[in-house]
Amino acid sequence: MDYSTLNKKTYSLLAQEYENRVQNLMPVTSAAMDYFASYIKPKGRVLDIGCAVGIAVSVLAEKGFAVTGIDISEPMTKFARKRNPNSKIITGDFLEEEFEEKFDGVLAFAFIHLFPKKEAIKIMDKINSILNAGAVALLSSTESKESKEGWYAKDDFNKREKRFRKFWTEEELRIYIQQSGFEVVDLKKFHDPFGKTWMDFVAKKK
Repeated sequence: MDYSTLNKKTYSLLAQEYENRVQNLMPVTSAAMDYFASYIKPKGRVLDIGCAVGIAVSVLAEKGFAVTGIDISEPMTKFARKRNPNSKIITGDFLEEEFEEKFDGVLAFAFIHLFPKKEAIKIMDKINSILNAGAVALLSSTESKESKEGWYAKDDFNKREKRFRKFWTEEELRIYIQQSGFEVVDLKKFHDPFGKTWMDFVAKKK
């Protein structure tokens, strides 16, 4: 089983647990979206990649953005649609989806670390291709002191379901973003309720 298929299975099984944690995750999500929104043009079009149960979609939509969410997991998108009846929610693979229009912002929150480093360039290239000139992406991952990747249990949930995970150091991810043709314009770190530190890079399309 490849990493994408297993990740799909894992997050489908965890959809209800994600939904159960919405209230706990809302404050840190709202803070991160406040930060990201300040870099997107008012009422711009935003794509949330790996939107899960649609928390960030709802926060950004309330700010007046036209938000589209996409997630590979059907159970996740069911929750996202229920939470966001006025936003477009797609069940599908981001790399395979054809988008009719370009975006003023792309949110990749806890997404790039689901791919091996050598494969993540495909994500970066696709993000670049669907952004308008001068538009921005938020690239977010947990901060790691050690660069490594492999199959790991989702240890902040039930510790049973495995997914592929790339652990990025701050400097490694910064360099990778720059080498992928983006300008890093900001970095802010957030602490979630589960003891993790998130690195939120705002990257601008050159």
